[in-house]
Amino acid sequence: MRLYYQRGFENLMIDLATDDPHLASLIRIVEDYSAAVVRRYVELGAEIIGLAEDLGMQVALPMSPAMWRRFIKPSYMHIMEPCRRGDIPVTLHSDGHILEIIADLVEAGVRVLNPQVRANGLDGLKHFARGKVAIDLDLDRQLFPFATPAEIEDHIGEAFEALYMKEGGLALVAECGPDVPLEKVDVICRTLERLCKSPQPDAE
Repeated sequence: MRLYYQRGFENLMIDLATDDPHLASLIRIVEDYSAAVVRRYVELGAEIIGLAEDLGMQVALPMSPAMWRRFIKPSYMHIMEPCRRGDIPVTLHSDGHILEIIADLVEAGVRVLNPQVRANGLDGLKHFARGKVAIDLDLDRQLFPFATPAEIEDHIGEAFEALYMKEGGLALVAECGPDVPLEKVDVICRTLERLCKSPQPDAE
């Protein structure tokens, strides 16, 4: 994201498409800064590292997966290297569609992924993420203001059913803006409480 903060989104896309010779220098500047920050946190004894990016758009990556692996993945590998070496879990939030690069993110060191359900779909997340990385699922915040209580319950239930594993590895996150009425917030909370109870030990 810092790359397009510096260049502007359209300019960055042109830089990538034309393989602009200045792009490598800009990537290195951003990469070295981010790597230094992560390295310092590790030196200070961090037990978990949280990173946040918006890698995807509504229905696709902003570039091809091959281009992402060429230009962006090496930076991720470098930035997370101290975490891999020190066995420190990395959590990553990303808005947008990221299905095609989830395996790459896991390879880089991501152990907990916070994806958006609307941009990636439950079927896609079940195929690319379930059982491969812990999922901290961002439920459909665009649905909450307009859905009926029954539709909200169905949405949360479908997400739980699709991604739950008895071994663990699933959290459900409901971000509610000021446009979500309190009675719907109550439905969300009650549904999460009902579905997400901690497993109870088997009775002897």
